[in-house]
Amino acid sequence: MTFCGWSTVADTLRQLSEEPEAANAVWRLDHGQRRSLRAVASRLPSNGVIVADEVGMGKTRIAVATVRAVVQAEGRVVILVPPGLGFQWRDELEAGGVRCSPLLRSLQQYLDAWAGAEPRPWDQEQVVLLSHAFTNWRLGANAEPWRWTMLPALFAQWRKVRRNRVPRNSADNPLLKDPRIHAAAAHITLRAVREGGYLANFLDGLLEESLWPGVLEAGAYGRRGEYRHALEGAVGLGLGLFDLVVVDEAHKSRGDASGLTRLLEKVTVANPGSRRLALTATPVELNARQWMDVLQRIGAEPQGANQAIDAYVDACRKVQELPTSADRREAFEQAAASFKALLDPYLLRRDKRESEKVRSFQALTGEPLHAYRRESAIAVLPEDLDLRWRRAVCAAESLSITAAGGLDPRAQRLRLTMGSGHGINELLDRCHLDEEEDKVQLALDEAMDAQEHSGSATGAAPAEAADKRSQRVDWWLQVIRESVAGGDGQDALMEHPGLRAAVRAIEAAHCAGEKVLVFGRYTRPMRALVSLLNARQMLLALKEERPWGQAVIRAEDEPAVLAASRQLGLFQDEGLKDINLRLAAQYEAIEERQRRRREGLVGVLEQGLAAEPPEGLLLRLFDAFRRCPGDIPVVVRALTEVLDPEEESTAAWAAEFRHVVEAALERDEGDEHGDGALDALKADRLWKQVAERLNEEFGRRAGSFARLMYGKTPSSTRRLLQLAFNRHNSFPRVLVAQSVVGREGLNLHRACRTVVLLHPEWNPGVVEQQIGRVDRLGSHWEQLLTEFEHRPAESPGEVPRIEILPVIFKGTYDEHNWAVLRRRWGDLRAQLHGVVIPLSTHGDDSELAALARAINEMAPNFSPGGGFDRLS
Repeated sequence: MTFCGWSTVADTLRQLSEEPEAANAVWRLDHGQRRSLRAVASRLPSNGVIVADEVGMGKTRIAVATVRAVVQAEGRVVILVPPGLGFQWRDELEAGGVRCSPLLRSLQQYLDAWAGAEPRPWDQEQVVLLSHAFTNWRLGANAEPWRWTMLPALFAQWRKVRRNRVPRNSADNPLLKDPRIHAAAAHITLRAVREGGYLANFLDGLLEESLWPGVLEAGAYGRRGEYRHALEGAVGLGLGLFDLVVVDEAHKSRGDASGLTRLLEKVTVANPGSRRLALTATPVELNARQWMDVLQRIGAEPQGANQAIDAYVDACRKVQELPTSADRREAFEQAAASFKALLDPYLLRRDKRESEKVRSFQALTGEPLHAYRRESAIAVLPEDLDLRWRRAVCAAESLSITAAGGLDPRAQRLRLTMGSGHGINELLDRCHLDEEEDKVQLALDEAMDAQEHSGSATGAAPAEAADKRSQRVDWWLQVIRESVAGGDGQDALMEHPGLRAAVRAIEAAHCAGEKVLVFGRYTRPMRALVSLLNARQMLLALKEERPWGQAVIRAEDEPAVLAASRQLGLFQDEGLKDINLRLAAQYEAIEERQRRRREGLVGVLEQGLAAEPPEGLLLRLFDAFRRCPGDIPVVVRALTEVLDPEEESTAAWAAEFRHVVEAALERDEGDEHGDGALDALKADRLWKQVAERLNEEFGRRAGSFARLMYGKTPSSTRRLLQLAFNRHNSFPRVLVAQSVVGREGLNLHRACRTVVLLHPEWNPGVVEQQIGRVDRLGSHWEQLLTEFEHRPAESPGEVPRIEILPVIFKGTYDEHNWAVLRRRWGDLRAQLHGVVIPLSTHGDDSELAALARAINEMAPNFSPGGGFDRLS
């Protein structure tokens, strides 16, 4: 198989962009995506491309079309994706007519390709999906040999080829006996002999170094071990050489030592003349120099880049300060032209100004385009707090000052917390930090803090001053702990003023018929919020005699129920025992309805699945389900979670059965050969795994009005939560997501337009990613806007918007943090959206408004084909 070249790929992309759309096509390209394909076609023959469309504009579909064109040209593609997005990518690729391997997540999975009698080496796959976390190998002196012996095995076999002798003590070495590693090394060696080129050069380079016997020491492969990079390169040989490298979420893991950088530089081996396609909605987040990071992702290092970037940022600031200055406008025009010339060969950027719905919003309201998003602070007023919480807030403010400049480790962490914009609300919640539960979030925080504060460390302070500062930090920390601990034994988190304010806002949105997506950082406060929301809704349901799918209060939820009872003034005289009796009584009626559903479920699904191919995966799994009557209750619970309560259609029940099963499956399970078929024995085994995952999610008898998704939530549970949250009439009504998880490519837009920021970020790129979970093509907001446009003229009502609700402690650092964030957001808009001076900042001053229009017209435009309104 020989790659036909980039001119062939470009021709295919142009043809694809002009193809008429089939009437009932599932996979469609809109007008903007077609323009992007033509722009990619014009750039790829010369260099790599960055597709930096705003969140939710359909970047993945552009990438899939490009992958398809490369595959048709007999090229090979590797796609680097975050570990949680493999299933979404596989769906998009399948819909776009591209077959690919399962997401390659681990070294174990990599080696298993050479297991058994019929190996399927990775270099025979035309498209490989590779996890960003693939090289996160935990190696060291005690690591099992299979984890690191690929390098010595390759060294030994290649030495036999080149020098006709193996290294001493290698022939019968027990460390090198894993048959998978032996087969993989033999396969790579044979290809190197046959093809030469990079494979042979890499292996020859190993022989030139004195690796033996040092390569047999497990400790040499630790994160900073002598042979770690060589091992990564050796493993990369088994993947083969690629013509196109696609990097999804290309802004992640910036830095030379990051896992993504190592994948690009060490593991994914590219053919001469290969190209990279980088996808990111936020190429810059904190400062303009980050353009260089994303340019390096595609292997581009244009001359004079730093100077052009700095000059544009400086010119933006100056013209924003004094737009009436002709000199500053002229300087800005020149800097903008240089910035455009620098990035234009590589960068494509479409944003929401090109969205038909956003333009419709502007036509309906007469407001700026960006006003379809409305920011409204959930204000916590210190004067409304009781004494102990006022004391905690004041102590947190004092602590931020005390920690400034300190070298005590706790002071440094606190200074980073405050200096990075994590304000009072977060500082209070750090008292409830769980190192294990929040491990994933903390790791990301440390990486981002290091990026934000690199080079900003203060000089050493005298030992005596440092000791005094440390004592003050201790004292203020103790004040906070004592203040938030709860003087009467109640769970303090249930009375946290930030959580209480968030609860009020969430319940108001729910009463208006809306679902709510909440972002937080630390698991315990988020878990408390979920418990409190569920407890309050449970008590309200009992009061209003509405069904609630719970028969008994779990022990871990008792503090939340007591707090909810106290806050709502409901059932305070009855206590937990009587509340449990009420729950049990009402649950009997629910159980009777579920019993009838259980009795009829198999018949309903059999009728609804009648058109499915008999040898297909879904019908095979349904047959396996029928052989397991004990699984009927959990399947009923799973389907009733996502179906409308009044739904009777057999087709709807069958469709949701498919969706639930697909969400519970890893996408390669049951379809290792890509034909969608499996025998009865394998189907029974696979159904058992599906049922186990459904039981993990739906087997609990607890309230599901609100649910938590955090770093340790299994991938199957995340998919099931996403499925249910995207249904208008199903629980959960509230999804509380940890920042590190919830902002990563999840589609949560089908039934939600309200985002609550429990701990507002300091990084506008992160906030954009969070809001982008609900601000996407085909979103709930777009549907509501369409309905509003078609309402009768006499019907009143407010034009729907996407609601962004940060929790802010008024009069504290939180307010300053939000102001800084908004300023950084402005910088981001100037670089990415061409909105250097928003017209809304000049009110009715027609002269300044005209200058703002002229300045915005000078700003760089990276939209393929150009031509959109800059006046927002």
